[in-house]
This record gives sequence, structure tokens and C-alpha cells, in this order.
Amino acid sequence: MEHDGCDPLSYQEVWTRLASENWDVPIVVTTTVQLFESFFAHRPSTCRKLHNIARSVLVLDEVQTLPPQLLTPILDVLQDLVEHYRVSVVLCTATQPALQDGPYLKGFSNIREIVPDPPRYFAALRRVHYTLPSADERWDWERVAVEMQSTAQCLAIVNTKSDALQLLGALNDPIALHLSTLLCGAHRRDVLYEIRRRLDLGEPCRLIATQVVEAGVDLDFPLVLRAIGPLDRIVQAAGRCNREGRLASGRVVVFWPAEGKVPPGAYRTGTDTAMSLLSRPHVDLHDPTLYRTYFELLYQTVETDAKGIRNLRQALDYPEVAQRFRLIEDDTAAVVVRYERPGSDHHEAERLLRIVRQQGETPRWALRRLQPYLVNVRTRLVPEYYKQGLLNEVTPGLWEWLGRYDLVRGLVVANRDPEELVI
Repeated sequence: MEHDGCDPLSYQEVWTRLASENWDVPIVVTTTVQLFESFFAHRPSTCRKLHNIARSVLVLDEVQTLPPQLLTPILDVLQDLVEHYRVSVVLCTATQPALQDGPYLKGFSNIREIVPDPPRYFAALRRVHYTLPSADERWDWERVAVEMQSTAQCLAIVNTKSDALQLLGALNDPIALHLSTLLCGAHRRDVLYEIRRRLDLGEPCRLIATQVVEAGVDLDFPLVLRAIGPLDRIVQAAGRCNREGRLASGRVVVFWPAEGKVPPGAYRTGTDTAMSLLSRPHVDLHDPTLYRTYFELLYQTVETDAKGIRNLRQALDYPEVAQRFRLIEDDTAAVVVRYERPGSDHHEAERLLRIVRQQGETPRWALRRLQPYLVNVRTRLVPEYYKQGLLNEVTPGLWEWLGRYDLVRGLVVANRDPEELVI
């Protein structure tokens, strides 16, 4: 076995890698995608680690992000683990979804709060003040830009990548920053570093982002603007405001974009449900019971087993279950972009592509090192971009981007909606 194409792995390195793949260690940290797609897999290489789940404590962070259209089969599996394999499931989130057994969802039969009296802690830990829009109030992007320009440090979160680019244009700030999946991982990492540097030094920092900043990203802005969306997303956005509690109170302004778009499916349904709740008089986003109401309404209108996975599991059709269960729809192609940090002469992506061309294949170690430079382009667009000379296939399944890559906007294609371009 080789490491990075040169030095052999030590025994300890081999053991560590195999233990992490097989979950054969006391503590395992993995992604939600890896966890649940392993539960619904049918290949031995993927399932061989699952026996180590028995008699464990399973901690699910940001549980509100579980896709509603797959919620029924997910809860079926978790309930089986609790009932038959002595697993304890801990659900962590600031916006607890209504996962108890009820008329609209076959949920958990035994669920309880670990911390008593949650409303008391919500009140004690209140760090922000919400400003909600009136029923007929709509903001165009110029109005949002004016609000951002009123303060030196501000985060604006919108629902789509195209909305983010439109707001970026309206803001017309040469030092404004942008975060979305149009940027490769290395680029997003550098932007986050620059954001934290500016915030720590008190420098001007205006950031326009999509939902990529709403979970697992430690940022602390005094003002956050959030385009109206699903209620849990609004509260997650508020978690980027006065996060460290340095201010008496941060400001979270929820606005209805006059020209904004909303992603289809459960996201649109969640947005409509949130709009209905926020239109009620005296609504309080600091009241945790509001989120139970929100999720109960959401689960009434969303198909929680949209792929029919429960019936397939009962019929023991495991290959079809594995085919249909996808937390992230896999209709993308991995594209390498030539992102280089400004002022750097280190061309890592180019060096790795040269090695891949020489070998005529993509070694596992090379693909791992290329990961930060990948952007996922929709598969159906690959033939079109290939004909236009924007893409070149380096090895089967691995493409390099020959078109424009902007140091603020990321992947750019003229006359193409960013929502169509990447996931």
C-alpha cells in the first residue's frame, strides 16, 4: 500500500485508516450523508461497519437539516436502532423538529428533552433582536444594499446563488465578499479566513452568502439580513449574529425580496409555511414551541417518503433502496478549477492535474488532494460545456474547467443561471 504515491504507510497509519473506514474505534466522527447512506446501502464494503453502531450513543447535530422527503425511512431506521440494538439517539439543534409519533409522521415513540425547561434557556441566552417584514413590504436588491452599506460589518443571506450575485452587483462594494457553492472548497476556506480576520480587527466586512454559512460556520456579525425562507433557516442565520455575546443585542432583519427566487420542493414549502407563521400577530422567534408548530405544519404538506423507500425495505428490495436513498442528489460531475490564492505562486491544482495526466488515471491520494479544488457541475451540462471548450476530461469522470473562475464570484458562465450550473 502506498501513501501519496511515494512512501509506504506505516502499520499505525494502515490501522488508523482501516479503523476509520470500519468504525472500529470508541469515537467516530462522520458526516450525515455517510451515516445514513451506509444505513440504506446494500454492498458489503459499505455495510461492514454497521455492526459497530449497536449499543452506541448516536449524536446527530443540526438534525433539522434532514431532508423532509426522506424523513419517514430515516426515522424508521433510527427507531429500529433504538428498539432492537440498544442505541441511544441524541438530537441536537436550536430548532427542534417535531419528530415525535403523530398523525402526520410515524416518528419516535419515546422522545424527551435532555435539558429541562428549554424556554428558560432560550430566554436567558437571547442575543439578537428580530425585525420582521410587514405583509406588503418587499425589498429590491438596491434596498438591501442600502441596508448593508449602513454598517461596516454585515452578513446578508439569500436563498439562491443567482440572488447572491444580483445583490453583489447592487452593493457595488469592491471589497465585499461572497460565499456559495460557486466557489471551490479551498476558495471558501480562504474567504472564511479573511472574514474572521476582518471581524477580529474591526475592519469593514460585508458578506453576501447563500445557506452554506448557516450551519457549522463560526461567524459573528453585528447585523444579519436574511431573505425570508424556511423558519429553521432564519433561526440558523441568526446564529451568525452576536454569536459571542459581545453586544447587548445583535440585529437580525428578515426581508421579502421583491425579485428573489426560492428553490423548489421542501424548501419552497418551508418558506410558504414560515411566511404564514410570521404573518401572525405577536409572533416570537425566541419561543421554542413556535418551531414545533412550524414542523408539524411542514410535515402535513410535504411527502415524507417521496421515494417510496419504506415499502421497498418491507419487500427486502435492498438494491433499489440503495439506489433511491440519496441525501444529496448525485447528478453532478466533479470539475477541477484553477483557484489560486491571490499573491500565491503555489499552483497545487495544476501540479496534481499534471501527475494525473502522466499516470493516465486518478489515484485515490490525488483525488483526495484535488478535493478542495472541485466544483460540482450538473451532469446534463457537461456535453454542452465540452463542445464550447469550457471543459476537458482529464481521466474518466474527472474534468478540468477551462472557462472563467472569478476570485469573488467563483465559477462563471455567461448567460447561464447559476442555479442551473452547480448544486
